[in-house]
This record gives sequence, C-alpha cells and structure tokens, in this order.
Amino acid sequence: EVVVPQNISGQYRQKSQVISSIIDEIQRTGVVTDEAGNQHPLESGLEIQEGRLLYELIASDETIQKTIEIGCAYGLSSLYICSALSGKSNPKHTIVDPFQSEQWRGIGVLNLKRAGFRFFELIETASEFALPELVRREQGTFDLVFIDGWHTFDHTLLDLFYANRLIRVGGYIVIDDCSWASVGKAVAYFSNYPSYKIAAQSEHSGSWKRIIKKVVRAVLPPHVGQYIVPQHWHDRYYIRAYFSSMVALQKTSEDNRAFDWFHPF
Repeated sequence: EVVVPQNISGQYRQKSQVISSIIDEIQRTGVVTDEAGNQHPLESGLEIQEGRLLYELIASDETIQKTIEIGCAYGLSSLYICSALSGKSNPKHTIVDPFQSEQWRGIGVLNLKRAGFRFFELIETASEFALPELVRREQGTFDLVFIDGWHTFDHTLLDLFYANRLIRVGGYIVIDDCSWASVGKAVAYFSNYPSYKIAAQSEHSGSWKRIIKKVVRAVLPPHVGQYIVPQHWHDRYYIRAYFSSMVALQKTSEDNRAFDWFHPF
C-alpha cells in the first residue's frame, strides 16, 4: 500500500499504472546490465512502495512537469520519475549524480535510454556545486525535487536548503531513506519550516513497524518527542520511528522566515 493524500490517490488509482518493463525486470531479478552486457547486482534502488509513491505523486498532478533528482545510481528512481512524466506536454528531468559514469558505470542513464526517454539531462557534478548554479539560473522553476544523494546529516540538509530555492510554491520535495538517523534528523528540522507540510509517506502494508510509526506520529511529533525521549534515543531511534523510508513535503507558501528563525527538532 502507498499512503498518499486522497486528492492524489483517489482519481489516479483507477487508471492503469504502466511502469516501464525495465523496472519490473530489475526488481524481479535483482541485477542490472551495463552497455557491454555485463550484469551487476542491484546495490542501490527504490523499494516498490517507494517507487509507487513517487510515480503516483507525479503522474496524478498535471502541473508537475519539471523535475530534478539528486542521486541516480542504477536509475530506478529516474525510471519511475520519467515514466510518470511521459506523455505530459513539456516534461523535463534533470539528474545530478557525480558518480554516474565511474561508480555506477553509466547504467542509470543507459536504463533511461533503453526505456525510450530523451527528455532528461545529466549533470555529473557534486550537488553542493551543481545546485547553487541551478538556483542562479532556474530558481523557483522546478515542480519536484527528489533527494537521494550523500546521506550525512549536513549534506542532506544542504540538499534540502537548495531544493527549497529550486521549487515553486505548490511543488514537492521528496526525500528517500528518511528512516536513516542522519537523513531523518535533517528532515525533522526541515519539515518544521512554516512554508512546508508533510504531504505523503510510503509505508509497508500490515507490518508492526507501520503500526508503531502511526502511534508515534499521532502522540509524539518530533518537536515534542525531543523533550520526552533521551537525546540519543531521540536522534537514533525516535526519528526513525516517526518518518517512513520516503517522505514527500509540499511547499505551501513562500519561505518568509525571519533571519533568526529556529524551531526545535
């Protein structure tokens, strides 16, 4: 099951969801193939419920046409995004991945080409250098930013900082691996911005973890939990219980925080 807002899921669940057969093959076999035909184990990629959330969020909203992702790897997230954008009037997808050619052997981009997608560009530069340049040229013009890059707290927060500058009001920032302590802590801080709300989270259907997360969210939001739960437990365990693996934040207004704004997280 994918937990999404009713206005997103209600109208779209009834439509046929045709995701690229390449995605199905990769997830079924657990391997990817490079340009020379060599196979490699799938070391990094979205879970099915995460991919569905990302796909439905984009495909069900016609205003989402211009997207960017930080971290491509073998291209599963790129395939979900481009599959959802396909058929729209003016789709454009930007990939920021400094390791695409070297570490990932170009397989992510190759999979997009195999699927027939041509409306994307690759920037093989670290996000801390690429994103400021994009902000200078295209501030406030993106409809969705997907963050799945370097997973330290500071780097995730830096990606969120620039993502806030890149997306328009009404757009989305989607963050993967929020159950990681480092990523979840950054999201806990950023989700307190008065101009954002949590729009959706991915869940594992029927698991005991899902039940625990629902209870934690209902009773102890992060800004309350920090005063009740010991700091070490709060940062390493509580935040992981509060957030699911993927969280979608929607920008509801311009970011007009005062210069000294701060909110406990």
